[in-house]
Amino acid sequence: MASITFKYQYTDDGYVLFSKKVISGKFSGASNFGVLDDSLREAVSCLSAMYNDLSGVYQLSDDESSDFILFEFLKYGHLKISGQVGGCHRENYLVYQFMTDQTALKEIISDLSKMISSEGR
Repeated sequence: MASITFKYQYTDDGYVLFSKKVISGKFSGASNFGVLDDSLREAVSCLSAMYNDLSGVYQLSDDESSDFILFEFLKYGHLKISGQVGGCHRENYLVYQFMTDQTALKEIISDLSKMISSEGR
């Protein structure tokens, strides 16, 4: 089983902090992830376009560490999600990759959208 989930923490002066939890096979990892509000808006826009087209690549990177999430559509609506949880400067971190489909992306877009709207705050 594989999944990625997000939980809003707070917004401070245009900077959005949320937790990210990844389960990939027998491994899992969690960390805080922070981006500017504008970057989060861009992510939602780009991921929405990818969802509609069932194609594309987008990377969302943490502003303060080497954490990142890479979304990449492959053939037939298959979606590869990969990245890193916890900065590589830390003692423990997880590099992950798993396959899913476009339905997972719709939920991710919804979670990220809530963080830039009044619902997530």
